[in-house]
Amino acid sequence: MNTRKQKHQTVFELEVKKSKAAVSQIHHDSKLHISGFKRQGDNMADPIQKRRPAFGDITNSIIENKGLVKKGEGKQKIPVKAVIVNKSKQTKTKKHKKENLDDEVIQLSQGSVVSSSQESNSTSDLSETEIEEHSLTFTVEDTDPEINTPEGVDNIDRENLKDIAQVALYAPFIFDYYKERELKFMVPMYMDNQPTLTTNMRSILVDWLVEVQENFELNHETLYLAVKLVDTYLSKQIVTKELLQLVGATSLFLACKFDERCPPLIEDFLYICDDAYNRREFILLEISIFKTIKYDIGMPLSYRFLRRYSKCARASMETLTLARFILEMSLMEYEFIKYRESKMACACLHLAQKMKKSGEWTSTLEFYTGYTHEDILPLMKELNQMIASPPKHLNTILSKYSHHVFYEVAKIKALSSSELS
Repeated sequence: MNTRKQKHQTVFELEVKKSKAAVSQIHHDSKLHISGFKRQGDNMADPIQKRRPAFGDITNSIIENKGLVKKGEGKQKIPVKAVIVNKSKQTKTKKHKKENLDDEVIQLSQGSVVSSSQESNSTSDLSETEIEEHSLTFTVEDTDPEINTPEGVDNIDRENLKDIAQVALYAPFIFDYYKERELKFMVPMYMDNQPTLTTNMRSILVDWLVEVQENFELNHETLYLAVKLVDTYLSKQIVTKELLQLVGATSLFLACKFDERCPPLIEDFLYICDDAYNRREFILLEISIFKTIKYDIGMPLSYRFLRRYSKCARASMETLTLARFILEMSLMEYEFIKYRESKMACACLHLAQKMKKSGEWTSTLEFYTGYTHEDILPLMKELNQMIASPPKHLNTILSKYSHHVFYEVAKIKALSSSELS
């Protein structure tokens, strides 16, 4: 017995040593000097951990065998696919009582949602032609719901009503809700209350965040949310200039958790900060930011409004990209934080239209945005002046939008005062 026990103990100690060696190798690899930024996940010993599907652990995934797998029949998972079924062609189903079922069929219509999980110990026995190897079925009415708009206003959502991914029926209400919520997240002019910070320091931080967003290949929504979190936090907490970069990195990390499918690790952000901060400081500041914003991170962003309003204007991709360039440049300017997100989006879009000579502020845009041309003209003049004389020492955004992928919109000259009027 003692010999067997010693043998097991030896094997255990050997496994512990291997584990420590693997962790040490990961730590060593993360410290290697490389050009540019590197994702910490790419250095992990286990290749499976490099990129994990967003919902791989909590939803069903596709299997090779057809049909549905029940409990006790192996570890294969039920495939999740959606199929549109015409309600008029749907056949009658028979329900049978059965215990301990995994197979759930959900039928969605515009009037009601019926789920077999709502009925205890019951399921729907559908024919193979209806679901085949699908576990989720959507039912859509043949007739389109009406979306009423005033006369002379282009109904931009009607064409997407049959696309369930567009949620066109609810889009107007969603953005009306955004406009109501943006008043809650207005940031006051806070710089006078920061004894060690300046507007130039904030511009440098935003320029650095844009560079990180590009190198990590993050969504633009992530960048805008990060800048909003920085301004919100600085308006409520006193921060020294030594911790300003940590505030920016932590805000971007929080934005990644909210918007990214595969967010970078904390080690990635510590690396790009040149190890000026440690993991504990990073986590403590993350907690502080969350408490400061009262855990309400769903902030309306000017970038989301811009995408919506460019669709209302039926703007070309080049015009939209120019508007995005103007809006991104405004992130560096402290003076623009006093404006509403929706108004910033409107002013950037209309200025881009003027610069490209691609349209006017129509009744359709007035209806969907709630702003007239006269409402946004003063802000357009400020934005035009900004791009006419950009900061010389901060050129990350200029370089980004000078690339042919972005139609080289940064090279388009600003308007004169007469052209803008």
